[in-house]
Amino acid sequence: MRPSYGLMAGISLRSFLFCAHVFFKVFNRMEVKGLDRIPVSGPLIIVANHVGNADPPALMSCIVPVRPAAMMTKKELFAFPPLGRLFRSWGGIPVDRRREGGDLGALREGIDLLKNGGCLVLFPEGTRARGRQLKPKLGVAMLAHKTGAPVLSVRIFNTENFSKLGKITIKFGNIRSYDSTAALDRKEAYAEFSQTIMSDIFAITEE
Repeated sequence: MRPSYGLMAGISLRSFLFCAHVFFKVFNRMEVKGLDRIPVSGPLIIVANHVGNADPPALMSCIVPVRPAAMMTKKELFAFPPLGRLFRSWGGIPVDRRREGGDLGALREGIDLLKNGGCLVLFPEGTRARGRQLKPKLGVAMLAHKTGAPVLSVRIFNTENFSKLGKITIKFGNIRSYDSTAALDRKEAYAEFSQTIMSDIFAITEE
């Protein structure tokens, strides 16, 4: 099961995320709600909105103490070799967001992880929203369909203001499974499920 990155790499990841969590708790008064909704075993896709650059470390610092997880993220973060090797050792999956038709290699890695009972974290919008309404990518639906993994929605609040020391809230919502019996064209079914997942995320309120 991925992440199987060896003892030292695993300790390094946990150490980094522990420090990140302490930072966000102290300086951003980060509040996390609904951690008990994360299943501790079995395949799982965790999806979140993308507000700011602090989203990945803030979210992963909440998830990894509950269960090991890997994150799909833009390949640009892997461009600097030492950093890329570090992300890879942590189980990161680089995604080429510009590849026409989607990055099939990254999707295959995600499918392999999930079929082996792993947890995969990703942002369906594909980039920071910056206050815009973005159309979700279809990757989450494809992964859920191909692997049968349930999808847990989580909403992140106010990470765009983390450098201003604004309060950050991360709240986990409900689990949804892909309905493979839907009488729709495959692409239409993926689009509908992807939009439903985004609706699930934004239905989560901060209070």
